[in-house]
Amino acid sequence: MMKEYLKRVRENCKTWEIIVWWIFRALMIYALIQSLIDVANGTRDMSDPLQVIANLAGMFAWEIFMMFPEKSMLRHIPSYIQIVSIIMLFCGSFGGKFLNLYYELRLWDSAMHLISGVLTVLLGYQVVVAMQKRDKVTCSVPIALLCALGFSFFVSTCWELFEFTTDQVMSNAETGAMGDAQHWSFALAQGTPKEATLFDPIFPERWPLMDTMGDIVLNSVGAIVAWVGLKIYPFLHKGKDDINKEIKAQTKKEFARR
Repeated sequence: MMKEYLKRVRENCKTWEIIVWWIFRALMIYALIQSLIDVANGTRDMSDPLQVIANLAGMFAWEIFMMFPEKSMLRHIPSYIQIVSIIMLFCGSFGGKFLNLYYELRLWDSAMHLISGVLTVLLGYQVVVAMQKRDKVTCSVPIALLCALGFSFFVSTCWELFEFTTDQVMSNAETGAMGDAQHWSFALAQGTPKEATLFDPIFPERWPLMDTMGDIVLNSVGAIVAWVGLKIYPFLHKGKDDINKEIKAQTKKEFARR
């Protein structure tokens, strides 16, 4: 069974992709080890290695998808999607958290959300095509793109809910522990160059709202840009890669055999 799985992985991805995956994974493993050392030395808190662990696990998503049966939509997600997701996870965890670029570079977080809006639409588009391959059904371009756009907004909303929940769970008035995923710490809201939002708040009390709404605006802008781009060129529903033509040809062949 393991031999079959490994063969499936090798047949559905390229050697250079595996090399790229493991370069980024190796750097994340280094970040994890160093973060744990820093926690032991008291120079970091435990949230850093925990985030690295979570993102490192996410870097194996495509190989996990290949474990699912063929009737699962996830089995039909192309391997190049993992290149994109690994780079984003790396930029967020290694760059943003481990190297502290979320605080050292004002536009790092903004750029991440803008690009995420673009990429989640493309991922949503691939999800629609994967479902078409699984079910062997055609789908019009407008419907596919609407689903891709909705997928992007769903993912971005889930992320903001995750930040909100993290702050609620991590914060404790009695112990003084404080989650700051939404950057609501007044120390960060005093106009220092370490942290800034897309919309600078007039009152520091509105800092978390500005952070959340700024993220939503950037995600939305990125999503709309990607949606317009796909509307101009729906690359999986046009030309030699047209999935609808492929499904129609397969259906015709199956009908002819009967």
